[in-house]
Amino acid sequence: MSALEGTVRPADPDDIDARFEALVAQFDEDEIRRMTTAAETDVYPPGRRRRPAALLVIAGLVVLVGLVVVLRPDVLERLGIVRPAAGGEKLMISGPVVARPGPVLTPIPDGEEGLFDHGPVPAPSDAPFAGTPAVDYAGGEQGLAMPAARALGGLTEQEVGDALRRVRRLLSAAHLDPATVRGGRPEEFIRLLHPRQREAFLRHLRDSGPSGTRSWLFSLAPDTAEPVGDVVKVSGETTISERAGGGVRIETDYLFVHPVSRPGAPSIVTRVVEHHRSEFSAYREDGKLVVWVNSDRSALFGANCTPEDGFVRPRFPGDPQGARPSGEPVDPYDRVPGVSGGPRCPAALGT
Repeated sequence: MSALEGTVRPADPDDIDARFEALVAQFDEDEIRRMTTAAETDVYPPGRRRRPAALLVIAGLVVLVGLVVVLRPDVLERLGIVRPAAGGEKLMISGPVVARPGPVLTPIPDGEEGLFDHGPVPAPSDAPFAGTPAVDYAGGEQGLAMPAARALGGLTEQEVGDALRRVRRLLSAAHLDPATVRGGRPEEFIRLLHPRQREAFLRHLRDSGPSGTRSWLFSLAPDTAEPVGDVVKVSGETTISERAGGGVRIETDYLFVHPVSRPGAPSIVTRVVEHHRSEFSAYREDGKLVVWVNSDRSALFGANCTPEDGFVRPRFPGDPQGARPSGEPVDPYDRVPGVSGGPRCPAALGT
C-alpha cells in the first residue's frame, strides 16, 4: 500500500473530504512523474518546445480547480474566491470587484453596473389615499362634475353654461387652489365673487365665529400642516333647478379629501375629509348674468374643532386630546347624511 493509499478515509458517499482524497489518490507518484517527464521531453522542434508543456500545465490547473470547486468549495471560500449567499448557498464572484469604504469588497456583475443604483422610489400619487374610497375619486377639478347646460328659468343655454362654469371655478378656488389651501390670501376666489359679495367677504375674512367668511374656504392654519403632494381627491355632484323669480338655483354636494403631513415630519400623514355643500343663484340683472353664493356649509372629518377662526387644523395620530368631536361617529365618505347645522368637525369612523 502506497503512502497516499494509507491516508484515504473509509468510503462514505456523503463524506466530501473522503471523495476528494479518493480521487486524488488515483494518481500515484509514478503517474505524476511520467506526466512531468513527458511534458519536458524534447519531442517537438526547439521553437515549439514550451507550448505543449504550458498547455499541459494549464489543463492540469483547470482540472484541479474544477475538483476543488466541486468537492472542496470551502477552500475557495477561505481564499475569498467564493462567498456565502444570503440563503446559505455558495455564490461565485464574477466580474470586477469594487472597493467600498471599509474592508469589504462588493462584487458588481458584468453588464449590470446600473442595476443597483435606483435612487429614491417615488410614492404613487394614490398612496396617501390607499385603503379609502378616495382612491377611486377623480383628482382635483376633474371631480367637479357639472350637469349639461340647458335653457332654464328665463336664461339661455349659454347663460346657464356660463353660470355653471363660474360655480366650478369658485369651488376650485375655495377648496383646491394651493395658495388658499396653505392658508394664504384667497385671491382667485375673491376675484370670482360678484363685486357686492366680494366686499362683504373681505370685510369678514378675519372674523371668528359664524360671521367669519374664512370658513367658506379650505385653509390650513399656518404651521399646523402641509399638503402631501398636489392631488386632492374629489367626488360629488351638482344639480340645477329653476329659481323662483327667474333664473336658476345651482346646488353642489362634494367631498374633498386632503392628504396632509405634520410640519417637519413628512412621514406622519393623515387625511382631512371635507364634506361641502353650497347653493348658488344665477340670474340676469340689468342685462348681465349674476352668480351669487346663497349658502355655504362644510363638515370636516379628521380636524380639531377649535378655535373657530375658519382655519382647518388637522388632527394627527398621537396628538393631545384637545377639543375633539363628540356624538355618534359617522362615515366621512358617505354623503347621504348631509351636512347638518351641528359642529363643523363631527366625530368620524375614520378618514
